[in-house]
Amino acid sequence: MSDTAHYRFQSDQAKRLARQVTDVAVREKLLEMAEEYGRYADLIEARAAEQISAEAISH
Repeated sequence: MSDTAHYRFQSDQAKRLARQVTDVAVREKLLEMAEEYGRYADLIEARAAEQISAEAISH
């Protein structure tokens, strides 16, 4: 599993758990975690795209 896929999976898991819990504070924390995992995945994808662009330019 790629790093991006891993973080997307973790984000999805946190969202699923958030839908199941009744404690508001726990739900909010899980949703925060889901957002953070999503940001990690976005960052990894952006860096990979930059690297591909840089490699294409140098060739």
